Amino acid sequence: MNLIDDDVARLRSYIEDRDSTEDDPRLPPEPKLCEALGISRGRLRTVLKRLESEGLIWRHVGKGTFIGPRQMPDNDASLSAAISVDDLLDARLVLEPQLAAQAAIHATAADIAVMEQSLSEMQTAKPFLHWKRLDERLHRAIAEATHNALLLMLYGTMRTQMHVNLDSRIEAVYAPMTEPRQDTDDEHRKLVEAIRAHNPDRAEQAMREHLRSVRTRLFGQR
Repeated sequence: MNLIDDDVARLRSYIEDRDSTEDDPRLPPEPKLCEALGISRGRLRTVLKRLESEGLIWRHVGKGTFIGPRQMPDNDASLSAAISVDDLLDARLVLEPQLAAQAAIHATAADIAVMEQSLSEMQTAKPFLHWKRLDERLHRAIAEATHNALLLMLYGTMRTQMHVNLDSRIEAVYAPMTEPRQDTDDEHRKLVEAIRAHNPDRAEQAMREHLRSVRTRLFGQR
């Protein structure tokens, strides 16, 4: 890893440790974070931007930096309440296989390196929360590899709804046992191999099979 990757990994570890011990989701002010991590203010802002793009943190001007996905405005709450779990799972099956196909066409070597690093870290991630964040990073990396800002925006909207509607069920199924995670890791590996081979048809199919398997694990056949 290069220096910025080292700093990103250090801040990610800091956030995970804090998330498991602190009730307040807000990170300390930048001067304190710089001191805790031993990096400059400019470097910290670069790292924060990277983690924000991964959905690990979000920033509210005037209020600070918060751990987790961006909170929805109050006027979006009623929309979220109207979205069923089946709506969300169906939307994933429509959108994400197409993202995988586009990623297979447009992914750069740097995009694929991010995916492979996520896969590698998932294999050794023991705490469920760490594994889940790596899973989210991988799926976002695939969306980013399309290099299409509108598709990425659509993906981000869907991911926010996933946090609202699916997080508790995902934790109930995946946290107690490692077997579902291992099966998911195998599916991810097949998916990334198709993207690395720049094979859009195979990438699309691999993502569709993966999402169907996840749906079955979470809710059974439906």
